[in-house]
Amino acid sequence: MAISTSHLFFFLSLAAVVFAPSALATNYTVGDDAGWDINVDYTAWAQNKTFYVGDVLIFNYPAGEHNVFKLVNGDDFHNCTIPNGQNALTTGNDAIVLAKPGRKWYICGKEGHCGKGQKLVITVMDMAPAANSPLPGGSPPPPPSAATKPVVSAQFGFLALVLAVLGMTMA
Repeated sequence: MAISTSHLFFFLSLAAVVFAPSALATNYTVGDDAGWDINVDYTAWAQNKTFYVGDVLIFNYPAGEHNVFKLVNGDDFHNCTIPNGQNALTTGNDAIVLAKPGRKWYICGKEGHCGKGQKLVITVMDMAPAANSPLPGGSPPPPPSAATKPVVSAQFGFLALVLAVLGMTMA
Protein backbone atom coordinates (compact mmCIF):
# COMPACT_ATOMS: atom_id res chain seq x y z
CA MET A 1 0.00 0.00 0.00
CA ALA A 2 1.53 3.29 -1.07
CA ILE A 3 0.89 6.52 0.79
CA SER A 4 0.48 9.67 -1.26
CA THR A 5 2.69 12.68 -0.67
CA SER A 6 -0.28 14.70 0.59
CA HIS A 7 -1.14 12.01 3.17
CA LEU A 8 2.48 11.88 4.31
CA PHE A 9 2.58 15.66 4.66
CA PHE A 10 -0.67 15.58 6.67
CA PHE A 11 0.68 12.91 9.07
CA LEU A 12 3.98 14.71 9.52
CA SER A 13 2.22 18.02 10.18
CA LEU A 14 -0.11 16.39 12.67
CA ALA A 15 2.81 14.71 14.43
CA ALA A 16 4.69 18.01 14.65
CA VAL A 17 1.71 19.76 16.22
CA VAL A 18 1.03 16.97 18.70
CA PHE A 19 4.56 16.03 19.73
CA ALA A 20 6.68 19.18 19.44
CA PRO A 21 5.28 21.12 22.43
CA SER A 22 6.04 18.30 24.87
CA ALA A 23 9.65 18.14 23.67
CA LEU A 24 10.18 21.77 24.65
CA ALA A 25 8.83 21.38 28.19
CA THR A 26 11.06 22.14 31.17
CA ASN A 27 10.98 20.53 34.60
CA TYR A 28 11.39 23.01 37.46
CA THR A 29 12.19 21.68 40.92
CA VAL A 30 10.49 24.28 43.11
CA GLY A 31 13.09 25.78 45.45
CA ASP A 32 15.92 23.95 43.65
CA ASP A 33 17.97 22.00 46.24
CA ALA A 34 15.99 23.46 49.17
CA GLY A 35 12.79 21.95 47.77
CA TRP A 36 9.34 22.82 49.11
CA ASP A 37 9.96 23.98 52.68
CA ILE A 38 9.35 26.86 55.06
CA ASN A 39 11.61 29.93 55.04
CA VAL A 40 12.53 29.63 51.36
CA ASP A 41 12.10 32.78 49.26
CA TYR A 42 10.02 31.40 46.41
CA THR A 43 9.55 34.87 44.93
CA ALA A 44 13.32 35.10 44.46
CA TRP A 45 13.42 31.51 43.17
CA ALA A 46 10.86 32.25 40.45
CA GLN A 47 12.13 35.74 39.61
CA ASN A 48 14.43 34.94 36.66
CA LYS A 49 12.42 32.03 35.31
CA THR A 50 9.87 32.10 32.52
CA PHE A 51 7.23 29.39 32.77
CA TYR A 52 5.35 28.12 29.72
CA VAL A 53 2.35 25.88 29.12
CA GLY A 54 3.66 22.32 29.18
CA ASP A 55 6.39 22.98 31.77
CA VAL A 56 6.30 20.92 34.96
CA LEU A 57 6.65 22.12 38.56
CA ILE A 58 8.04 19.46 40.89
CA PHE A 59 7.44 19.98 44.60
CA ASN A 60 9.96 17.90 46.60
CA TYR A 61 9.55 17.56 50.38
CA PRO A 62 9.47 14.85 53.04
CA ALA A 63 6.00 13.24 52.78
CA GLY A 64 3.88 14.16 55.77
CA GLU A 65 5.82 17.32 56.62
CA HIS A 66 4.30 19.50 53.91
CA ASN A 67 1.66 19.45 51.18
CA VAL A 68 0.69 21.46 48.10
CA PHE A 69 -2.59 23.12 47.27
CA LYS A 70 -2.64 23.95 43.58
CA LEU A 71 -6.09 25.41 42.90
CA VAL A 72 -5.55 28.57 44.91
CA ASN A 73 -6.75 32.04 43.95
CA GLY A 74 -5.01 35.32 44.73
CA ASP A 75 -7.03 36.04 47.88
CA ASP A 76 -6.43 32.54 49.27
CA PHE A 77 -2.74 32.94 48.48
CA HIS A 78 -2.36 36.29 50.22
CA ASN A 79 -4.45 35.20 53.23
CA CYS A 80 -2.95 31.67 53.37
CA THR A 81 -6.45 30.19 53.19
CA ILE A 82 -6.90 26.55 52.18
CA PRO A 83 -9.40 26.43 49.31
CA ASN A 84 -12.72 24.73 50.11
CA GLY A 85 -13.34 21.30 48.63
CA GLN A 86 -9.79 20.67 47.47
CA ASN A 87 -7.50 17.85 48.50
CA ALA A 88 -3.83 18.59 49.03
CA LEU A 89 -1.07 16.89 47.08
CA THR A 90 0.92 14.90 49.65
CA THR A 91 3.35 12.52 47.94
CA GLY A 92 6.51 14.51 48.64
CA ASN A 93 7.30 14.45 44.93
CA ASP A 94 4.29 16.21 43.41
CA ALA A 95 4.51 17.04 39.71
CA ILE A 96 2.16 19.67 38.31
CA VAL A 97 1.96 20.20 34.56
CA LEU A 98 1.31 23.85 33.70
CA ALA A 99 -1.64 23.30 31.39
CA LYS A 100 -2.98 26.83 30.90
CA PRO A 101 -1.46 30.30 30.70
CA GLY A 102 -2.07 32.82 33.47
CA ARG A 103 -1.32 33.48 37.10
CA LYS A 104 -0.88 30.35 39.30
CA TRP A 105 -0.72 30.26 43.10
CA TYR A 106 0.47 27.38 45.30
CA ILE A 107 0.52 27.13 49.11
CA CYS A 108 1.41 24.64 51.81
CA GLY A 109 -1.66 23.91 53.94
CA LYS A 110 0.19 22.74 57.04
CA GLU A 111 -0.46 24.99 60.05
CA GLY A 112 1.62 28.18 59.80
CA HIS A 113 3.75 27.10 56.83
CA CYS A 114 2.20 29.46 54.28
CA GLY A 115 2.59 32.36 56.72
CA LYS A 116 6.30 31.53 56.96
CA GLY A 117 6.63 31.91 53.19
CA GLN A 118 5.88 28.43 51.90
CA LYS A 119 3.91 29.70 48.95
CA LEU A 120 4.64 30.28 45.29
CA VAL A 121 3.08 32.52 42.66
CA ILE A 122 4.09 32.36 39.00
CA THR A 123 2.82 33.54 35.64
CA VAL A 124 2.57 30.91 32.92
CA MET A 125 3.09 32.09 29.35
CA ASP A 126 1.14 30.62 26.44
CA MET A 127 4.03 29.02 24.57
CA ALA A 128 7.81 29.07 24.46
CA PRO A 129 9.45 31.08 21.67
CA ALA A 130 11.11 29.11 18.90
CA ALA A 131 14.75 28.34 19.62
CA ASN A 132 16.05 30.59 16.84
CA SER A 133 13.55 33.43 17.12
CA PRO A 134 14.76 36.75 18.51
CA LEU A 135 13.46 37.67 21.93
CA PRO A 136 11.91 41.06 22.64
CA GLY A 137 14.71 43.48 23.41
CA GLY A 138 17.20 41.28 21.57
CA SER A 139 18.78 39.80 24.70
CA PRO A 140 19.44 36.07 25.01
CA PRO A 141 17.55 34.07 27.64
CA PRO A 142 19.28 33.53 30.99
CA PRO A 143 21.09 30.20 31.37
CA PRO A 144 18.99 27.52 33.06
CA SER A 145 19.61 26.78 36.72
CA ALA A 146 20.97 23.44 37.82
CA ALA A 147 17.45 22.31 38.77
CA THR A 148 16.09 23.24 35.34
CA LYS A 149 16.40 20.56 32.73
CA PRO A 150 14.76 20.09 29.36
CA VAL A 151 12.45 17.16 28.97
CA VAL A 152 12.86 15.10 25.82
CA SER A 153 9.59 13.34 25.39
CA ALA A 154 9.40 9.59 24.94
CA GLN A 155 6.76 10.37 22.34
CA PHE A 156 9.55 11.13 19.84
CA GLY A 157 10.43 7.43 19.86
CA PHE A 158 6.87 6.76 18.75
CA LEU A 159 7.15 9.50 16.11
CA ALA A 160 10.36 7.92 14.78
CA LEU A 161 8.61 4.55 14.57
CA VAL A 162 5.67 6.04 12.67
CA LEU A 163 8.01 7.80 10.24
CA ALA A 164 10.00 4.58 9.72
CA VAL A 165 6.84 2.61 8.94
CA LEU A 166 5.65 5.33 6.58
CA GLY A 167 9.04 5.33 4.89
CA MET A 168 8.92 1.56 4.38
CA THR A 169 5.42 1.68 2.91
CA MET A 170 6.47 4.35 0.42
CA ALA A 171 9.48 2.35 -0.82
